[in-house]
Amino acid sequence: MNPIVLAIASLIVILGIGIGVRQSGKRQYLVNILIPCISIAVSLIFLTRTFDFARQEEAGPELIPRLWIYLIVVLSGIILWQVFRGKDKVAPRIERPGLLIFVIAALIGYFAAMPYLGYFLSTFLFIVLLLNVLSYPKKVLIYVIAGGWCIASYLVFYKLFYIQLPLGFFEDLFY
Repeated sequence: MNPIVLAIASLIVILGIGIGVRQSGKRQYLVNILIPCISIAVSLIFLTRTFDFARQEEAGPELIPRLWIYLIVVLSGIILWQVFRGKDKVAPRIERPGLLIFVIAALIGYFAAMPYLGYFLSTFLFIVLLLNVLSYPKKVLIYVIAGGWCIASYLVFYKLFYIQLPLGFFEDLFY
């Protein structure tokens, strides 16, 4: 199916859900319902894209995206289940919108820098930056967490799944 048609159809469904929730007795839970619905819709759009990847007998390029997609769909479904059962609290108002905008910009910068700096360096810098911005009190532990994440990523992707992550300008040094 054409991804643009799927995206437009998803947008129409999300708008319908949003309008329905606003008209119902769950209006105060609008954000709690729309965010998981949007996550599920975007995940399903990306799931359809993974079927275009080259088929391999072993773990191929579709493995990790599909694992993330299934995880996002299941966890979003759990959130929706809690909202409709009345177990979820109303989402609080955003107290620091500047922080939210900064985190979104940092995330976009992280993904933009990854092809040039590589996964490991850009991830290390991203984690260090965000933990510092969030005022994590133990400065040494920030670097341990970032380094530990990079080492764990290396072990899982390279050693366990044999999946190469982008190395950026370091790629010429290793291959």
